[in-house]
Amino acid sequence: MNHFLPADFDCRDSIRQEITQKLTAFEAIADELPVFIIHDARDFSVVYMCRRGLELLATSLDDIRRLDMEYHTTFFNRNDVEFYLPKFMEVLRAGDRTKWFSFFQQVATGKDGRFEWYLSTTKPFVYDENGEPLLSLTFALQLNPNHLLAEKAEKLMEENRMLNDHYDSFASLTKRERELLRYIASGETTEDISRRIFTSEKTLNTHRRNIKRKLGVKSQYDIVKFAQAFNLV
Repeated sequence: MNHFLPADFDCRDSIRQEITQKLTAFEAIADELPVFIIHDARDFSVVYMCRRGLELLATSLDDIRRLDMEYHTTFFNRNDVEFYLPKFMEVLRAGDRTKWFSFFQQVATGKDGRFEWYLSTTKPFVYDENGEPLLSLTFALQLNPNHLLAEKAEKLMEENRMLNDHYDSFASLTKRERELLRYIASGETTEDISRRIFTSEKTLNTHRRNIKRKLGVKSQYDIVKFAQAFNLV
């Protein structure tokens, strides 16, 4: 038995040997790599994490293993996890052995458990005897908090969550209402839009009320955020 796998991890000896060989090679150059994590591809629980990752989370490998799926809500932003985890599981099921799935995530590695931004990428790492993904490999690279990329990552995740949460509302808009949403979000006045689409201001105001009702928004700020998330502006 070795420290790379939990004592109760069930797999054939030949696969266990493959895992050991791969992770021994990774550990030999761990100081030259980003943080790397090995997940059970069947439920995305943590099987192994490099020393640097454990230090950043101020925890131990045994403690992380005991957390099981609570690991994701203990160290990560719950909203982020709800967005990227199902998408990664879809990538695993697709069966493409060469495809990496990349995503931004907030991890509680800052002072007093404060969230910090990471760019992570993951792919299948080891397969079982039936050719199904058994383990996945994730690299996590911390973003410089003073770099614009960290700010952009936060905006991107916010927009992705809005897409996920409000897709049905957006789909309920008519083609004309989507057109008007773009003009409204761009800051055009009612008079300008009326001239552009050859309709009365009264009719336009009715469209505006319908758009706000369908989207559940109240302010111009809400409209702009919605339009940005759906690439209208």
